[in-house]
Amino acid sequence: MAENTKMIHIRMPVSLVKELDDLIKKSSRPGSRSRFIVEAVASRLKKEHYLKAVKGLAGMLTEEEVPHWKDDEAINKWLADNRKVDRKALEDKWQM
Repeated sequence: MAENTKMIHIRMPVSLVKELDDLIKKSSRPGSRSRFIVEAVASRLKKEHYLKAVKGLAGMLTEEEVPHWKDDEAINKWLADNRKVDRKALEDKWQM
């Protein structure tokens, strides 16, 4: 079932409209301006919701809980140690 739609009017710079039209004409996925704009807005809204959620997590963990994230050196050591464990598990599994 198609979602209800609502007509809106927006103003865009002429150069942007021309670039959009040129892109749509050359696209392997031809469509319309409306379709392109709807997909672009949906994509941006998804990104904004994600960023809002991530920012909401900021400060959730304390330095005491994740000391291996305190600075670049600690992060690099933590990553290297985890990769060694992963490599070892892979070698053991496949008897490499």
